[in-house]
Amino acid sequence: MSHFIENSINSVFVHVSNLQRSAEWYSNLLGLNVLEERFNGGPVYWMELNNFTGLILDDNSVNIARGEWSKENAPLYMYSTKSIPKAYKYLKQKGVNITLEIETPHDGLTFFNFEDLDGNVFMVCSCDDNNRPLEKVSHTPIHNRIPAVFVNVSDMQKAVKWHFEVLGIEPRLINSNETIVEIQSEKGANILLDNNRYLNGDNYKVSFMFETDNINDAYTFVKSNHIEIFTEKEGHGGRSFFTIRDPDGHVIMICEPH
Repeated sequence: MSHFIENSINSVFVHVSNLQRSAEWYSNLLGLNVLEERFNGGPVYWMELNNFTGLILDDNSVNIARGEWSKENAPLYMYSTKSIPKAYKYLKQKGVNITLEIETPHDGLTFFNFEDLDGNVFMVCSCDDNNRPLEKVSHTPIHNRIPAVFVNVSDMQKAVKWHFEVLGIEPRLINSNETIVEIQSEKGANILLDNNRYLNGDNYKVSFMFETDNINDAYTFVKSNHIEIFTEKEGHGGRSFFTIRDPDGHVIMICEPH
C-alpha cells in the first residue's frame, strides 16, 4: 500500500442543512444519545461508530460564509494519513487534482481535498482517531457501524486502476460485467466502486450502508419511525437490502449480509 495515504476511511461526511435535526435523525436510527455539548457553534457534529469509521455531519456554515463551498466540491469521506505533506506530494506527483489546499484549522487537525476521474471528492486528514465509539442507549435493529461506502464511477476499468493506484494497491483483473468492485480496507469501511447508477441513468447516488442482522426487523423499525423508504427490499449477491433517505435527501442502504 501507499506509505502516505492509508487504506482506511476515518469518517464519512454527510452534508446537512440543519445540524441539530440531522444529529437527532441519525442518533435515533442507530439508538444513540444526542450529545448537546457537541453543538458548540462549529459546523460539524461528529459520531464515533464501531469498526473505526465514524460519521461527520457537516452544515458547511464556515465554508459557505467564506464563499468557498459547493455541493460538487463536498468530500464523500476522509482518508487517514500520518504525514499530510507527504500525502499531498504523492498525489501531486501522480497528477491528481487537488480541490482544497492544505488547511490546519487548529492544532491536531490538518487536511486537504482531492478528486477522482469522476469528480468524486475525498479528504486526506491527519487527526486523532483513537476516540471510543458511542454506545447504544436504545435498541434498534440497525448497527452503529458503517461497513462500506459507495463511490459512483462511469468507467469501471479506469476507476479500478485509478483508485487502487492512489492507495498503492495492486489492481486486480475485473470482468467486463462487474458493476461493483470492492476495495478491502485495512480497518473500517470498505470502498465499493459502483457503476450501476451510471449504467441505469439514475439521478441519485447511494452514499453508504448500515448493517442489520434482520432486514425485516430493520424495515419495520424504519417504517414505524416514519423514516422515508426510498427503494423497497430486494436481494442480490448474498445480501438483502433496502434504501432510505435522510432529512436532506441522502440515500443510505440498510443491508443484511447472508
